[in-house]
Amino acid sequence: MAFQKTAVTSGAEAVNLPAQQELGDVVERPRGGWRPHRRWRRRAAPRGAPPLLDSMVVSACTDNEKKASRKRRRAYHRLRTGLTFHHGKRLRFLTLTLIEGSKNDIHACFRVFKERIRRLTPNKIRKQDIEGYFTPARMRQFFGKKEGWDKSIKFEYFSVIVYGKRPHMHILYFGDWLPHAWLKKVWKEITGDSEIVDIRTTKDGVDNEKSLTGYVLSQYALLQEGDIRFQMSQGWTWRGMVRDWKLAVRKFTRVVKGKYIVEFRDLLFYWADFVRSKKTKQMSLIEVKTDSKTRKKNLYE
Repeated sequence: MAFQKTAVTSGAEAVNLPAQQELGDVVERPRGGWRPHRRWRRRAAPRGAPPLLDSMVVSACTDNEKKASRKRRRAYHRLRTGLTFHHGKRLRFLTLTLIEGSKNDIHACFRVFKERIRRLTPNKIRKQDIEGYFTPARMRQFFGKKEGWDKSIKFEYFSVIVYGKRPHMHILYFGDWLPHAWLKKVWKEITGDSEIVDIRTTKDGVDNEKSLTGYVLSQYALLQEGDIRFQMSQGWTWRGMVRDWKLAVRKFTRVVKGKYIVEFRDLLFYWADFVRSKKTKQMSLIEVKTDSKTRKKNLYE
């Protein structure tokens, strides 16, 4: 399934833009010789939220195609925002698959799976290591210094759920490395009949969010058969991200002859800078909290 281009009132292309909720029809000013009172004209100016992206798209697609297009644009926006927010970190690719004919609900299985990861620590992984793979040297290689081995595993994800003959999930996450043997064992325990797991990672940190986002959607979403759903964790971006996006759209929306027009190019440049500033603020906040904990620890010692 390829991207379908749709014409927008501003002349830009909305292929890779996220979908938002629609707004009602705009009331146009009366035409003809009669002119409304000046005060009435001021009140007629739109004061509420401007129509978001879907209400400005003119397309001859069917309802199902429009719905799928909105879903892809929303997924593109959430995915690219998260990649920009975690710029410089290594991205990991995890695939979980159910066997054909399995009676399990993959969404419910994944909910149990991620809860197990949330309660996991590097030391717990080491205790479950029967083969003795995790030597002290390998523990330091995969999980850093020993002081952090009792901390919870980091797992901030964006997932693509594909329902079909063999339901499966493609999960992109930023966080700690997870051993394939452990993943395979846990997935078999949760599903009872499936142990198909694949995990990979990038060699370097994320530095080209645009091309990586296009690659992920083309490989893991557009070429898939069956119903597709997207979801993400709270830490994939930041709390209030959707609200900030709507405010950004409102900032770059103007009314021309009763029609809402969004300046897409300026909006996207502004949003990229906004996401980077959010990341910088978060990193500064983490440093402040870490310094505060260190000072308290030294005080009691």
